[in-house]
Amino acid sequence: MKNKKSSKKRKLKIFKALRRFFTTIYKFIDKIIITPISKFMLMISNLLKKNNLPIDRLLNNKLVLITLSLGLALVAFFFIDATTNTISNSADVIYGQKVTALYNEESYVIEGLPDTVDITLIGRKSDLYLAKQYPNDEVVVDLRDLKAGTHEISLKYKGAISSVDYKLDPSTATIVIYEKMSVTKTINKEILNADKLEAKYSIANITYDRDEVYVKGAQYKLDQIAEVKALIDVSKIKNQQTGTVTLKEIPLVAYDSNGDKLDLEIVPATINAQIELVSTNKEVPFKIIPEGIENLIKSGKAIDSISLSETKTAIYGNSEDIKDILSVPVKLDVSNITQNTSVTINVSKPSGVKELGVKTLTAKITLGDAKKKTVDNVSIETKNLSEGLVAQAATQEDSSVSVIVTGTKNTIDSVLAENIKASVDLKDLGVGAHDVQVTVTGDDSKLYYEPRTKTVKIIIKKA
Repeated sequence: MKNKKSSKKRKLKIFKALRRFFTTIYKFIDKIIITPISKFMLMISNLLKKNNLPIDRLLNNKLVLITLSLGLALVAFFFIDATTNTISNSADVIYGQKVTALYNEESYVIEGLPDTVDITLIGRKSDLYLAKQYPNDEVVVDLRDLKAGTHEISLKYKGAISSVDYKLDPSTATIVIYEKMSVTKTINKEILNADKLEAKYSIANITYDRDEVYVKGAQYKLDQIAEVKALIDVSKIKNQQTGTVTLKEIPLVAYDSNGDKLDLEIVPATINAQIELVSTNKEVPFKIIPEGIENLIKSGKAIDSISLSETKTAIYGNSEDIKDILSVPVKLDVSNITQNTSVTINVSKPSGVKELGVKTLTAKITLGDAKKKTVDNVSIETKNLSEGLVAQAATQEDSSVSVIVTGTKNTIDSVLAENIKASVDLKDLGVGAHDVQVTVTGDDSKLYYEPRTKTVKIIIKKA
């Protein structure tokens, strides 16, 4: 109820305000226009009465008098409005009007001319409205009489409405006219959207319908050209499969030594290319790398066997990238295993491999009781010795090491010294005697290898 009463009060206030507004306007018009004109007409009527003319009867008619007063009021209104518009002009702006230069494009290059200008229109509102309805499309600058060099030019705009004043921003420009020169450049390639090419495919070869193009422009810009590239967009290759596909209208771009694009004319602006797609692949085995074996050994268990659902996979990639890949490593965390189990593994792609034929594996792990075996006389190798130096063991005992091998009985029985590698890292070590740490690895990744002697003494001399 309170909301309804409040709404009625607001409507009443608005109505009263409107009534006062129109009453004020009526009183103003009556006082300034109608009353003076009516008095003027009454004075004429009195004069005519004295002269006893026929028009007196017509002017004495109330309807005629009101009509004449209204007509004179309208005449006065339009006169005042026209006078006001003449005195007070308005302004409007046309933004981004295109600038077009007329010149010999085959012989010259123009620099410094703005691409667009803003045009301010000044005039009466009615004229501005018409001017914006019928704008010219561009600002045309005639440079055909100018020669090579620096010139100060004025920008002009021929408007459709003569009563409107058109002002340009900028209205002038300092331009430089260069003679157009030409050089021949060999085309290089740049692959765009390479990730859109299916992983199992690679580009083996690209053949263009022409090997060279002409590049035209000012000589100083031609001197900056480092290369011209064909921008080959892989995403435009549809129905990807091995074989040759044709890409048409490949854009060409000139670059400087910093890789920045140069604004130059290239003839032709586009080329066609034959692109050969191949699927380079080979089959390699998986190599299981157990992690956390030390924790498993501490629990008294060891890995007896690991069997995989797949032992090999096809790897795809560029021939140079995959030629040296002999296996695909698969990491397997066994640190928390306490009994025989099966584990699903997501296979990671080695560096250089674009696609794997097998992406997931199931590994069945069989455990057994952990046993130890000592393998003696494992020779120690040196690694990363600086050039110009030689190294030798300080004593006979420092030249080899005994290695404790832990695993199940089945896995450790056949382990020999030649199945184990021991090494010391001499990186950054100079002339003198050094105690260095021994590292051991073995052929069977299911086993745990530990050197009985942790460090040995190595003597380094100049060669």
